[in-house]
Amino acid sequence: MPGKWIVGVLAVAAAGIGYYHYEIRQVEQKLDDMAETLQPLGTLHYADVGIGLGGQLHVNRILFEPRDTAVGRIRAERITLETGNLWHLLRLRHTLDARRLPRQLGFAINGLTLPAGFTTGAQGDVPALWLDTAGCGSYQAAPPDDLLAALGYRDIPLDMSIRYHLEEQHNRFTVHSTLGMGPLGLGTSTGHFELQAASNRVRDVAPALMTASLRSLTVDYEDRGYYPALMELCAAEMGMEHQQYLEHHKAAWLEAWEPFGVQPGPLMVEAYGHFIQQPRGYSVRFGPIENPALLWSNLDSPTQWLGQVESSLSVAGRPFGRLDLRPISPRPARQAAAAGARGDTPVNTSGQTAEPPRVPTIALNTLGDHIGRSLRITLADGRARNGELLEVHEGHIRVRRRFGSGYMVIPIALADIDEVRSLR
Repeated sequence: MPGKWIVGVLAVAAAGIGYYHYEIRQVEQKLDDMAETLQPLGTLHYADVGIGLGGQLHVNRILFEPRDTAVGRIRAERITLETGNLWHLLRLRHTLDARRLPRQLGFAINGLTLPAGFTTGAQGDVPALWLDTAGCGSYQAAPPDDLLAALGYRDIPLDMSIRYHLEEQHNRFTVHSTLGMGPLGLGTSTGHFELQAASNRVRDVAPALMTASLRSLTVDYEDRGYYPALMELCAAEMGMEHQQYLEHHKAAWLEAWEPFGVQPGPLMVEAYGHFIQQPRGYSVRFGPIENPALLWSNLDSPTQWLGQVESSLSVAGRPFGRLDLRPISPRPARQAAAAGARGDTPVNTSGQTAEPPRVPTIALNTLGDHIGRSLRITLADGRARNGELLEVHEGHIRVRRRFGSGYMVIPIALADIDEVRSLR
């Protein structure tokens, strides 16, 4: 009897090993077919395929070499399909053939390295780093590749994933995504949805998702060294002390929202100031929303959406109220600079009514005689700043400007000033 039991176990193990290798060969065949399809564009390489006991299907060390050498290679250490457990992985093909949605499924890419120049963007695009680099001299609105090179980073490995989980009662659906940027930072998001699906068949889940209610959506950012390095670089670029540059950047960051047609509220400005002082992380939470798709279809702009949705913002665990972005008349970036180059009246970005100068200019070396007076300061790029002069100190002035129902004190370098006139 024991002998028959041992033979039975060995037979099952042999069948399992055989099926394991069969599944791996099926995946390899699909990859080989994909490589053949991509032949006109380039060559696809991979090291091996593996299956984990936790239901993960791994493809290791992927490399795509495009025929156009100007594009550059794309690498990834590992691409993973996650099913939750080995049984779900073995049943995955049958589940998909039956047009059922797997109860849980994930896709991840680890160690993705994009070719140099991939993130430069097209000419005229709104730069991705517009807000981060506000007030940073020649690095303001710099392409990501240029900025990362200046920070001393090359070939930042990206780790990204997206996973979902459908509960057995088909009434809750959770989506979780991550984007890790090596030593720079980590972004995560988690959304919880309420469903009314009769089964996990695609024909039932798909329409249920269209009318699903959002219980909550949480977006988190964890800084791993990007913001401190950026602030240090920009302070050196502007020839400012670290704290002085943080004040300068905060004011420029506020102005940098204008091209998007919105302006942060006072608590958001305070939250950002708190964040750049000690960059650790922040979290934004939205919801609940009864029917997100219906709400979005009936609104004209993202700011309207924010105004009707519950939200909360916290920085390093400290709450700062709702996410407050207020609509303003959008002004295309650099419009003021272009106007200055044509000799037109500079655009006033302070929110006050612009008026043509009618008084003589004030010499920069006499600004100390005008402490406490309201001035119109026109910068070299054509932008204007109205405010009360508070101080002149070591190549900079400090100006108090009205912001909403309060005030903000900003530093301005004397070297950036074109002319100064009195407002009264």
